[in-house]
Amino acid sequence: MGAIVIVDAFWGDAGKGKFSAYLSRLHNAALCVRAGVGPNAGHSIRVDGQWIRNRLVPLGFTNPSTKLAIGAGVAVDPVLLQQEVRQTRTDRRLVVDYRCPVIEPRHIARERRDPVMKAIDSTKTGSGAARADYVMRRGRRACDVPELRPYCRDVAMLCNQAALKGTVVVEGSQATYLSLYLSNRYPFTSSDNCTTAAFVDDVGLNWRLVDRVVLLVKCLPTAVGNGPLPHEMPAEEIARKGLQEFGTNTGRPRRRSRRLDFSLLRYSVMLNGPTEIALTWCDQFDRRIEGATKKRHITKKIGGLIERVEKVCGVPVRFLETGKDFDNIIALY
Repeated sequence: MGAIVIVDAFWGDAGKGKFSAYLSRLHNAALCVRAGVGPNAGHSIRVDGQWIRNRLVPLGFTNPSTKLAIGAGVAVDPVLLQQEVRQTRTDRRLVVDYRCPVIEPRHIARERRDPVMKAIDSTKTGSGAARADYVMRRGRRACDVPELRPYCRDVAMLCNQAALKGTVVVEGSQATYLSLYLSNRYPFTSSDNCTTAAFVDDVGLNWRLVDRVVLLVKCLPTAVGNGPLPHEMPAEEIARKGLQEFGTNTGRPRRRSRRLDFSLLRYSVMLNGPTEIALTWCDQFDRRIEGATKKRHITKKIGGLIERVEKVCGVPVRFLETGKDFDNIIALY
């Protein structure tokens, strides 16, 4: 019983959606609830060779018995939400908090015109503009939009009730160092914090019901958009090593670090209070582990990384993600 919160240690793209789906299945979660800023972050998984890419509907939907929700702190684009509901066939399983900020076409248009949004290479999904209107008490809420009313519920109440009786997976979005108030890279941030506490707040969860916090650490961290990136690898080196990636939401090429920054990782651990760590994209760090699912397949190089991460963080590494497919995960407990 209790909630499992999924949070990204660095700049995103570490596999939060995949772990949301994995943990929802592993624990047959009663509820998977989306937290975070809005549809500016895309989550993806590959199941049976097919990619599933969502920006609002939680990827916990892949477990048939898991109910789905979107927390009150998440800005919702009604058109995009209805499109994803149709694609995932989750019409009868999804609820939206009636207090969610609503993204309207004017919000997207405003961000596309804004010179600051261009300068920071924002996704321009209207998330920030909608939240700004909400803060100024002139934005609409989900309950004000006719097409969203059938989905509207008190998600905070549902989330707390579900966590008392079973497992709730909180699918956080974006990443710690994209946090508006806590990152060292302002203005190259999102429009809210993206930490454990922020996600718990987004869904209205009583903090006493948080059982676990899984911090996702991408072995060779990546970032999209402008802003500082420590130990950045030149684009030609990324291409030469076959490490190209592209953003789920915009298709932008991902920039890449050569290695983990352990000082930043230690700070992220301090902010998020993880109970465990998942090392993700391990196959990029050591190709020999690609697709592995058993502990006996752990290589010496990966074992050394596990040892160093645990020493620096004081937190156990419990999962290794070893490839693109849904089942490419090694559980270390």
